[in-house]
Amino acid sequence: MKTYKYNILKSMRVSLLILLVSLSSCNEDEFLKEVPLDFFAPENSYITAADFDAAVLNMHAEFRKKFYESSNKEDLSNLAWGLTDLSYPHQSYGGAYQISALLLPTSSKTVYNSAWVPLYKIIYNANAIIGRAENPDVTLTEDEKFKFQAEAKFFRAYAYKILANLYGGVPVTLEETMAPKRNYTRETRDSVYNLCISDLEFAVQKLPAINEVTDASRLSNLAASHLLAELYNTVGRYSEAIDAATFVIDNPNMSLMKERFGNKIEKPMDLGFNDDPEFDGKDVYWDLFFKGNQNRSAGNREAIWLIPFEYLVPGGGQGGPGVRCNMPRLWQLKVKNNDGTWEKIIPHPNENYGGRGGGFNRPSPYFEKEVWEKSGHGDIRNAPHNIIRDWIVKNPKSDQDGKWIIKDNLTYPTSTYNDTMRDFYPVIAKATTFGGFPDEVKIDDQTVPGSIDHTNTSKRNWKAHYAMRLAETYLLRAEAHLGNGNRQLAAADINEIRSRANATPVNEGEVDIDYILDERMRELHYETFYLCTTNRLGKTVERLKKNFPLLGNQLEDYHNLWPIPFDDIEKNIEAELTQNPGY
Repeated sequence: MKTYKYNILKSMRVSLLILLVSLSSCNEDEFLKEVPLDFFAPENSYITAADFDAAVLNMHAEFRKKFYESSNKEDLSNLAWGLTDLSYPHQSYGGAYQISALLLPTSSKTVYNSAWVPLYKIIYNANAIIGRAENPDVTLTEDEKFKFQAEAKFFRAYAYKILANLYGGVPVTLEETMAPKRNYTRETRDSVYNLCISDLEFAVQKLPAINEVTDASRLSNLAASHLLAELYNTVGRYSEAIDAATFVIDNPNMSLMKERFGNKIEKPMDLGFNDDPEFDGKDVYWDLFFKGNQNRSAGNREAIWLIPFEYLVPGGGQGGPGVRCNMPRLWQLKVKNNDGTWEKIIPHPNENYGGRGGGFNRPSPYFEKEVWEKSGHGDIRNAPHNIIRDWIVKNPKSDQDGKWIIKDNLTYPTSTYNDTMRDFYPVIAKATTFGGFPDEVKIDDQTVPGSIDHTNTSKRNWKAHYAMRLAETYLLRAEAHLGNGNRQLAAADINEIRSRANATPVNEGEVDIDYILDERMRELHYETFYLCTTNRLGKTVERLKKNFPLLGNQLEDYHNLWPIPFDDIEKNIEAELTQNPGY
């Protein structure tokens, strides 16, 4: 009997609980909604300012990782120079592949993984930030919301710009993708560029001033206006491009560096080339690229946006690809002894010889010689310490120890493909970190000072990289003046750059788009994505055929655009994703 009464009371209590729950539940969807409390998920990851700042910083990190950090031969960090008249992949010169073979619709390494996939990943992340900042549950102030959206729109614009530069018109999505989609179609190239312009116009209004950002690795309104000037040029809105560039150039916090500055103003160290009497330690172009001088804290008023690299510092990245991709393998180079045997010019890789180079990307004959002949004598950007064509042998085991390879007419190998394509060619000083490699890579044997190991750290560049520099802004404005038909003002902007370089001024009658591209090559080599510039102007193939026909003659005019990746065409089964002509 007692058990029976207990079961009745228990049943009544359960029924009452069910009744109360049913009466109090007015929204079944809300009742059943799962809210994560002890782990991060989309529902709780975009709420506070710290959440959004972390998302933006992640976009910076992803952008750096793929486009400024990767040293794979088929990544844009290498191809942006190696598929132009500036330089070329060593393997395309009689090696494993022809340059045209990189640009096939089925090339997963180049056309799919080097740009298409990582750029759309950035766009996805940008769309998530932009959309989720509108969530009424976020705890952002209006100013914070607009700032984070402006940073995201900058990256979205940058990503779509590169896509349009390389592929032409591409699919566009402006909202966070929440489910698989197989009906993408291509927008026109101009419509993609105009989307970028809209995003950047917003970013110019909402990003902080350059003197308000903590350092030049964070975005400012000047970075947005610099990129906006390029986009205005691209669609022929030249007067607006002039205004956007002038907004940057006339900013009181900005100026070209024309006097020596930063650390190592005197002869910097015992490098493998600075015994040359022409290196007198009075070169501001050298200062711009010496480790530590890129930051505004060093007095640099030219940096607009930097990609930071710092060894074993949180957020410092894995090092830039310049050493592995662009430095020759000097540590492999040998010279002949008096008895006919051979000995290396340095016994180990050496930080004073550019690090442990990989020789992936060799300067073109046009860049090595002709573009400088056009510039005239005295251009400091071609000084023996900024483009190094000769080295001192520093190896006690060599009979030639202390001698110059070229000046003293030493014998070195020139018979094999690797001899001239990978081991010995002009070194671009700004592409490495002379004397600034981490102490951890120094080896015990310092018979030759600066000797380092063969680890991956020794193959990386350990200084900040200029993503945007004021010198480029002048050249963008020159391009805009040329587009407006004012060669006199175009020449004046170019001569601001050439004057700093101690180069002969250009006459207005000489100024055309090819002269501007030559000047970009002289000033910005191994900095900006040169391929994106020649592609947006439709000049990639033309300049390769003219300036480096051995490689240019492998290409057809349709190679001014990359093919749409075949994988995505094949997967897009609900609509036609058209291919570019010629592929």
